[in-house]
Amino acid sequence: MNTNSLILADAAPANNNVMTLNQGSPFTFEYVIPIFLIMIFAAALFSSKTKIPHTMILLGFGVCISLISLKGLDILNLNQFNINPNLVITFIIPPLIFEAMMNVDYKRFKAIRISALLLATIGVILATLIGGFLLVYIAGLPILPAFAFAALISPTDAAIVIEIFKSVRVPRVLSTLMESEAAFNDATGAIAFSSIIALAVGSSGYAIAGTYNSGSFLTSSFPTIANSFVNLSFILHVEHFIVLFFGGSAIGLGIATATHRLHTLMNDPLSETSLTIATVFGSVVLANTLGVSGLAAVAVAGLYFGNVTVKKEAIMSKNVRTFAFNFWEMIAFLASSAAFLYLGVSMNLIDIVQHFPIIALSLIAVFGARAATIYPLLAATTRFTKENIPNVWKHIVLIGGMRGAISVALVASLPPSNLKNILQTITFGVVLLSLIIQYVILSKYVKRVFPNVQ
Repeated sequence: MNTNSLILADAAPANNNVMTLNQGSPFTFEYVIPIFLIMIFAAALFSSKTKIPHTMILLGFGVCISLISLKGLDILNLNQFNINPNLVITFIIPPLIFEAMMNVDYKRFKAIRISALLLATIGVILATLIGGFLLVYIAGLPILPAFAFAALISPTDAAIVIEIFKSVRVPRVLSTLMESEAAFNDATGAIAFSSIIALAVGSSGYAIAGTYNSGSFLTSSFPTIANSFVNLSFILHVEHFIVLFFGGSAIGLGIATATHRLHTLMNDPLSETSLTIATVFGSVVLANTLGVSGLAAVAVAGLYFGNVTVKKEAIMSKNVRTFAFNFWEMIAFLASSAAFLYLGVSMNLIDIVQHFPIIALSLIAVFGARAATIYPLLAATTRFTKENIPNVWKHIVLIGGMRGAISVALVASLPPSNLKNILQTITFGVVLLSLIIQYVILSKYVKRVFPNVQ
């Protein structure tokens, strides 16, 4: 089985429509886009007045929508909208990764490439292992939900971090480090999560169909699955990971090289920008079809495009380059807006409040796992390579490790089950708290250590 695409296919909901409406809703599909654009405009306007990132404002809008969609308050039947998480994984995350990587200068990336790749690969695996054990022994979660949650929550989202960096003079290499890590660790997190779910399904149908004691997360037990998790090296088998991650990277490099040559045959902004769209989704589709990581593929394709294709005047003229970068900046703006609105709409605040103690413990475990991962890894790269990561940067990397749409999309892609319910509630709560708490702390800390505000 293609474990990398497990979340996108085998574990996805049976309904393949990206968005559906049940009967009885006063809204039809054509209302969705205008409402979405109005909210983006309102968020951007409010952001310009308050300096709060528009993504955080859209997250708030989404939470408000989820609140009025609760039973008894759903006056407009907003809960009739069913959004397939595949829409997020396939059409929103890849453009965000591509745009982030095409803007990464390779000279700056080269200065921190070992640190970024270690954090995005080994760092995610270690965070999954450490976080899983902490969730079992501190939060009291059963072993399967603990490690599945640790894997899906491990990818970071740099969108809000970059928004903060825009208002403060931080070193560009630091920004590159966090963008690069976030771009590549989406793939690693998806691979680890799909591997754990695949092992659970292969070991026992109880993993998906099993029941939980109603009323408490802490009294569940998984004796059969626990035995399967003793040999964690099997879950995160090195050969399996190398094939998926670096296989996807090779696909992205191959497609980017091929389209690089095609750019020499034309000199038209619309045609060449359309070719970049084909590069993005062609990388994802081909990589997933071949059983490797589509997210790793699009990350490498973006890095190649931004540092090879656009750098040569003979390949891409200045006019075309400007048009393409402006296009992808707009696409990234819309995609990030959609991602954070999706985050907010997905939240069920009643469940989050009811299970706040376990969510708070899970957040502590996640934060602890990241701290136990990044400090040793960055200390090692500082000592054994030419990359020098100051302690202040390490603190920012820790605090800036916010969670985002990829985690919510991964857990939402599981088929309906009690396992999904427990993972979904914890994921939503941790993501929401992570974004709010870490945004406040990071904003204050960055302004304190880099006081020269632009």
